[in-house]
Amino acid sequence: MTRSGISARQERLAALLAALTEAEDRLRQLGDDHWAGWLERDRVRVAQGDAFGLEHLKQAFGGMGSINDSYPHDDGDVGSVLAEIYRLAAQLLADHEAAGGLEA
Repeated sequence: MTRSGISARQERLAALLAALTEAEDRLRQLGDDHWAGWLERDRVRVAQGDAFGLEHLKQAFGGMGSINDSYPHDDGDVGSVLAEIYRLAAQLLADHEAAGGLEA
């Protein structure tokens, strides 16, 4: 991977970790410890370079009873942050599969 590709991946990783922290905080303020805990566990995994954190994170967004059901993407508060989290996680997972590893 080129140096600019590594830099872009690092920027996406930093943006994802920041968005996860923001969403965790908002969900805890709303009293939703289930989803806040899910995001927190995956944030820790991703920060440690564990790609399973990305895969597990994406699972939160699919199927009945998903985080999308509670917080749709067009929700100006939590939903918009969650949509960004999903986008970044999907891109980082694709980066991981293409280049191997989450770290440069």
